[in-house]
Amino acid sequence: MEAHVFRQVIGHFASGVTVITTREQGINYGLTASAVSSLTLEPPMLLVCINKNTGTQAAISRTRFFAVNILDESQADLAYQFAKPKTDKFQGVEFTYGEFGEPLLAGALAHIECCVAADVEAGTHRVFLAEVERARAYVGSPLTYFQGKFGRFGQTQDEAIYREMRQHVLDRDLALGEALDPFELADKFETTQSSTYYALTKLVADGLISRDLTKGYVVTPIDVQTLQEAFDARCVIEVGVAERTVGRTSSDDLAELRKRMEATLPLIVNHRFVDFERYVETNRAFHEYMVGLAKNNALLEAYRRLSVEGIIWRVMWQMLDKFTHANETAVNDHQRLVEAYEREDMQLAISIIIGHTERAKRVYQRAIELSGGQV
Repeated sequence: MEAHVFRQVIGHFASGVTVITTREQGINYGLTASAVSSLTLEPPMLLVCINKNTGTQAAISRTRFFAVNILDESQADLAYQFAKPKTDKFQGVEFTYGEFGEPLLAGALAHIECCVAADVEAGTHRVFLAEVERARAYVGSPLTYFQGKFGRFGQTQDEAIYREMRQHVLDRDLALGEALDPFELADKFETTQSSTYYALTKLVADGLISRDLTKGYVVTPIDVQTLQEAFDARCVIEVGVAERTVGRTSSDDLAELRKRMEATLPLIVNHRFVDFERYVETNRAFHEYMVGLAKNNALLEAYRRLSVEGIIWRVMWQMLDKFTHANETAVNDHQRLVEAYEREDMQLAISIIIGHTERAKRVYQRAIELSGGQV
């Protein structure tokens, strides 16, 4: 078998995309790899193949620890960046460190931290058989690799069912507090069980439904107390982040924070939402990035579990035709917060976060009251 023929044929095998990372003596190493496979469940093990002529392979051979970062469909740029031979592949990359010191890339679809149990040379590569020490997955869709190109996994039907089911939740066509039977939903929306569970999982991540230990999936009513607790929790997290990061944030991170802030500005004009759906998304992106400045994945996940954007959706959706008023102070607060970061004024940043929280609570509380006390 000639090498070029094999390359062309094996290119028809679609795979996921990962970045393998490790750290040795204060230096971070990483490369893009698709030759990754689960090996056994008992014990949990992975098989990873890495070219012998790379610094990453040499570092893993010595440290015996590495992480597999499974890339999200939005991270093709990282796949290209880590595939190129360059000195500092981590420049401009947001990451934290795992339990064994290996870099964990922010926004990845999953992180798997491994310890090498055995390795063997195979032609130009070294094959690592590794035991999985820690693993965590997040909501998202995978980046794929097919015939030498990166792309998205085809989930058109799943996304369509998710959006249709979300609309039914927002329109209250699915009753508040009642259990949602996945089998009945599959019949109702004329789809498969896998598409139904995909939609339910995304709706949980959106904060539009929740998983009850007794009932299963439910559309949970949101009242004033639920609203206040979620916004107060977000405030505590953001104040803590500000205390840790104001005056310690890189110029690149500040530039990105400003970019996300500026995306929110045109969406409230003359005290009206220009595009409510877009506002919720850009608002989420701004607040998540601000929390992400702490470079702590556990903290960011705790923030996401508050599902503040899901609460905003539920509170406002029913009232948009009656309650289109929007306080422009909301987006102005974003601008003032970025300016406080740029001035390295921690106390100002904290006061803006607290004031922003109180104003948001008043606005959305009024919307709940107009809708009868719960949504």
